[in-house]
Amino acid sequence: MTASGTRNLLRIVLLCLLALPPGGGALASEPRGPRLAGASENQDPFLLKSTDVKVVITGPVAHAVVTQSWENPNPYPVDGLYIFPLPAGAAVTDMSLRIGDRLIQGDMKRRAEARAIYEQARAGGRVAGLLDQERPNVFAQQVANIIPGARVQVILSFDHEIRCEDGACEYVFPTVVGPRFIPCRQTDPGKIDPPVVVPDQVTGQRLTMRVALDEGIEIRDLRSPSHRVGITQEDEKAAQVRLSDEDGRGAALNRDFRLLWRLGGEATEMGILAWRNASEESGPGVFTLVLQPPAEPGDEEAAPRELIFVLDCSGSMMGVPIEAAKNVVRKALVALRPGDTFQIVRFSDRASGLGPAPLAATPENLRRARIFLDSLRGEGGTEMISGIRAALARPADPERLRIVAFLTDGYIGNESEILGEVRRLLGGARLFSFGIGSSVNRYLLEGLAEEGRGEAAFLAPRETPDQMVERFVERIETPVLTDIRMTWKDLEVEDQEPRNIPDLFAGSPLVVHGRYLRPGTGLLRLEGTSHGLRRVLRRVVTLPAEAADHEALGRLWARARIHRLERELHDGAQPEVVEAITRLGLRHRLMTAYTSLVAVDSEVSNYSGSSTEINVPVEMPQDVSYEGNFGVAGNMTGFVARQSLMVQGYGDAKAQAPPASTGAGVPSSSPRETAKAEPYLDKLGRKRKDGSGRENAGGAANDSVDREEGDSSRSFESITVVLPGGTELSVESDGELWRTQGKSRTLVASLAAREMAELRTLLAAARPETWTGGGSGGRIVFAGAGMARAASLPSANPAIQALSDWVKQHAK
Repeated sequence: MTASGTRNLLRIVLLCLLALPPGGGALASEPRGPRLAGASENQDPFLLKSTDVKVVITGPVAHAVVTQSWENPNPYPVDGLYIFPLPAGAAVTDMSLRIGDRLIQGDMKRRAEARAIYEQARAGGRVAGLLDQERPNVFAQQVANIIPGARVQVILSFDHEIRCEDGACEYVFPTVVGPRFIPCRQTDPGKIDPPVVVPDQVTGQRLTMRVALDEGIEIRDLRSPSHRVGITQEDEKAAQVRLSDEDGRGAALNRDFRLLWRLGGEATEMGILAWRNASEESGPGVFTLVLQPPAEPGDEEAAPRELIFVLDCSGSMMGVPIEAAKNVVRKALVALRPGDTFQIVRFSDRASGLGPAPLAATPENLRRARIFLDSLRGEGGTEMISGIRAALARPADPERLRIVAFLTDGYIGNESEILGEVRRLLGGARLFSFGIGSSVNRYLLEGLAEEGRGEAAFLAPRETPDQMVERFVERIETPVLTDIRMTWKDLEVEDQEPRNIPDLFAGSPLVVHGRYLRPGTGLLRLEGTSHGLRRVLRRVVTLPAEAADHEALGRLWARARIHRLERELHDGAQPEVVEAITRLGLRHRLMTAYTSLVAVDSEVSNYSGSSTEINVPVEMPQDVSYEGNFGVAGNMTGFVARQSLMVQGYGDAKAQAPPASTGAGVPSSSPRETAKAEPYLDKLGRKRKDGSGRENAGGAANDSVDREEGDSSRSFESITVVLPGGTELSVESDGELWRTQGKSRTLVASLAAREMAELRTLLAAARPETWTGGGSGGRIVFAGAGMARAASLPSANPAIQALSDWVKQHAK
């Protein structure tokens, strides 16, 4: 390994070292990123041949049937694993297998029970299918005992909501799970990281799709911005859409399918759909309420705002996506008002900002912001939590409403940690998320907006952001109502979802699911704040005695309730919440993280007694950079994608070389790979620029300091004192001193140049290059000068103890 490779490897040691408990111990996992895969001489992993989608959209509900066609081209039996996305919030109810003329219906079971049934069938040589939910929008399909030449169809059914705002509607069907960054502190993230084909190969997997719309009112401007489609307008209220099939094979599964249309006539002020089980006359009914807010009067004086733009500058955003994100911010900056302040935060391996504090929206500061934006590039890992903390951890300006615009593709594996941190730090702020890319992580983006009481918007890399930015500016001007309370009079309504009503924006309808105990007519009252004043909206609502249609509403209500319970788990495991989710999934036949669908053939197909496990590779999402994710570009034939990094102890790091291969593919039994492989290590060894080249609080230019081997005092990245109870005190090279307790990270001080000079003097005397490891109690950790080192505390070495005491003294 080269000297630079060794230095970067040691940086990985530190990142994972700080995730250890105070008593030490082996690392549970290492940060890792996506995998490359391809067909080798002995194995063809391309088991999935096609995905066919049929969708029927009636009002706000879409019902979809997805058929995956599998075939084994290998000369031996295989067990396949395919990781794929579905629309966020999809209520998945059925999975079945078709083998020739036989149709095997799946059963909904507790996850562990379904796994046991599948493994027993697999061991017995029978074809079996197992569908697990890894995220609310990411699923893992396993099919066992596919014999050579055999064909198996997996058929899935689900319902989900269609949202229309200002009369504009959109249907999205995602086709590929983008490459994910998984930090070392994340425990087993589940099956969310399918291998990706190398640039000179394609999977051969194709998409065919048909969509039937029956809206009941006039449909206008029906189109797809993502694919070529054929449209048949049956009448003004109904239409058929078919994905164009010019080559007879369908489209590649490398980007979201998007369908847009507008509803004619005036926007409906309020609509309600209901369903009651005809066999249970006295049973409860289920409803979905859509409330269109009134136009917001604009004659009141608008309050000043603090706007924070947070940009994902990780490797997966390299190229087209990062330029699209920067363009969104440029256009949003133009809409700032004179009384506003703003900040721009970029993050990859860590976060940095345009300045230490928000800036006034003056012409000079806006010019600085544009220069800073021009300097940003996509590189490194995706430590999104650093961007969240940089935006929300600092005290808010009491005179301004804090509004955060978060721009990312969402390619991470620690969503719960991120959403939990937003919930913890949000305060009175509002967070708006912008998904930039052709196949973004909508579960994360919509979750950020939900936790942040804002909205989510999505921009394909090659779309112009004008309309999206205009909408964002309109939303943040002044919401119609904030801090809303909803009450019902003369109606017995229960189990309302969402329980906490989000802010109401002009043109953005409020959607509420709930149950009613008996039919009737009553009054719905919404009370909230607008321009500092309390306002009340009242609407008459009728919940019918008979409503045989819209059976899917019951599943959508249960899905909404499960979603709310899942949010409670962002703060940590709660057995009673897990059991509540499980019971809802079983009662309503819904996929959850704790319920799975399993189907088993009654006949034995594989008499050999053995099979080979294969992970089905996927396409790289359109416009996502190979180089940004893997650090390689161009023709990669022969590139060995699977690499493994094993980190042991405090100061001992070993890299395991990948096995030799005649092709790009490696069998699925190979060790799991490291974070962004070698390219990720490269990025960890670099400092960052703040766009201006000016010196930081520590007296050193952010990126211009030349590393000098053996002089750790001049080239350190951070010094961290880990106290016996687990609290961490960290001084970083930019002069910021942070205290971390559990999930809480607080900025304690910004050190002056004089104080940083004192620290460097103490650091030189302590000679961290000689440290040999930390103990089971307190410890001090050094990162920089191409190495990571730790020493026990308290220390018999007076220089080390003096350095520790200095950090603790300045943290008081």
